[in-house]
Amino acid sequence: MLASRHSWQLRPAASDRVAEIEHDLGLHPLTARLLVIRGLCSPQEAQRFLDRRLQDLHDPSGLPDMDVAAQRFAKAIAHRHKILIHGDFDVDGSTATALLLQFCRLCAHDAVAWIPDRIDDGYGLGEGSLQAVREHQAELLITVDCGTQDNGWAARIEAETGCAVIITDHHLPGSQLPHCVALVNPNLPGHDYPDRYLAGVGVAWKLAWATARELCGSRQVPERHRAFLLDALALVALGTVADCAPLDGDNRILVHHGLQALRRTPNPGLRALIAVLKLDDGIDAETISWRLAPVLNAAGRLGSAMDNIALLTTGDPAEAEGLVRFLVGRNEERRRLTEILTDDLIHEIESNPAYAARSSLVFAGDGWHPGIVGIVANRLAERFTKPSAVISLDGDVGKGSLRSAAGVHLGEAIDACQAHLCGGGGHAKAAGISLRADQVAAFAEAFEAHVRSLCPGGPVSPGIAYDAVIRVADLDAGLFADIARLEPFGIGNPSPVVRVDGARFITRPELFGRGGDHLRGALSDAHGGMCQFLAWRAKRHYEAFSQPRGSFDLLVRPEINRWRGNDQYRLVYIDGKTP
Repeated sequence: MLASRHSWQLRPAASDRVAEIEHDLGLHPLTARLLVIRGLCSPQEAQRFLDRRLQDLHDPSGLPDMDVAAQRFAKAIAHRHKILIHGDFDVDGSTATALLLQFCRLCAHDAVAWIPDRIDDGYGLGEGSLQAVREHQAELLITVDCGTQDNGWAARIEAETGCAVIITDHHLPGSQLPHCVALVNPNLPGHDYPDRYLAGVGVAWKLAWATARELCGSRQVPERHRAFLLDALALVALGTVADCAPLDGDNRILVHHGLQALRRTPNPGLRALIAVLKLDDGIDAETISWRLAPVLNAAGRLGSAMDNIALLTTGDPAEAEGLVRFLVGRNEERRRLTEILTDDLIHEIESNPAYAARSSLVFAGDGWHPGIVGIVANRLAERFTKPSAVISLDGDVGKGSLRSAAGVHLGEAIDACQAHLCGGGGHAKAAGISLRADQVAAFAEAFEAHVRSLCPGGPVSPGIAYDAVIRVADLDAGLFADIARLEPFGIGNPSPVVRVDGARFITRPELFGRGGDHLRGALSDAHGGMCQFLAWRAKRHYEAFSQPRGSFDLLVRPEINRWRGNDQYRLVYIDGKTP
């Protein structure tokens, strides 16, 4: 018998708006419903969403301080000032750094990249940043994907070195804003930029666009700058998806065109990454999340993210291939360390009943690699549906990562626990902290108290929302093509989920993959039709699915699997139950 631990909820959609969009745009009723569920309530809004046109991007000049930043950047290029690009050690920061380096090269000017070491320097501006400015005798420092919560370092760098500082970032600001030449961030208070969800690499791309206009003295940039900006969208897509930025608004347009750019990219580093990982023309947002991003993230987690910069900016294909193979090895080691720590903590939680009564999870340990604690925290949060913190201790100091669950905003949680922290910041769903080792217990209790105040009944197993009830016979090539127009899917624009009632297998399903972990078969229902069915890591359901004349209610994701130029239509399992 197949049983579900979750409640299922049908997402609401106004039927009159669905009918209007279906009629005016000539769409399948399910596609029209999906558009309305996404908040697109008129045919005009829906058409713009489906078109994904570059001309619909918001003008970069609307960003706070963008014109000032572009003028200063253009001046530094024109006068051959020494420019230092200061990145962050994740994929968003690496791609943004590489993008601005390549932009400077396009303008016949060599800038220098510097990314802090995760362990030695920590996140953002700090003592290492000051020393890097001095070492390279920089006259202009441009941060990407960091700097908004600078703790006074921007002003100190300018005062002590004479180096001008431009901060480009997308993280939420604290109570005090940096003092510098320009602070370009869509999330600054008091500004009405219409799209606040750009990733760091998206902000950097718009800086390059605005600076190109300054350099040529026209809103219409020369062809070589335009070609660069279009090619650079491959980096924008990579960094935006890897950073889990919402894929609506500008990000939807940037990632859509960025995926096209990634498939045809001339960048030797990206070409080597695609070749070594054996990817083809089917690269989509999910490919970035599960294949490309982990390899690049491994550089900053277990070593130096400067390896990413070398890869993304090299012109030598042989060097690029060697760098990719090195990073793939790093990622395998990251995966090994992650599995060990995750398994240990899961065992501890499941063998100690005290954890069941808690609304949050906090763990700290000596020798845990700081580069994996965020991944482990995320796995705990997903498995136990509780906000989780995993802290790496090094002597008297601890550095940790937090991941959210049950609707807890981690920025607010950090504010509530400020008395026990040396520092911290991040997003609603993910954050980082630093604290003294003797404050871990006090932080754990303060974090627990804050989470419990928001979830007094304890964590609740989340329900699963679905978009429509559908028959297998309705899932034809035309509908799959319609659904593909909603891509790219990700945060803010999730893949459609449909319910199929009374589903049955035409033939006995089979297990496949290493260890027979996955399940597949041909699916139908009482209305006829047939579609391929795939369930990842579903070995435990094999007996239930194999019952003669078995019938199931399923939640599935309609998906096009693009492989070697062919489109394969399938339904990917999410949840199910025996009626």
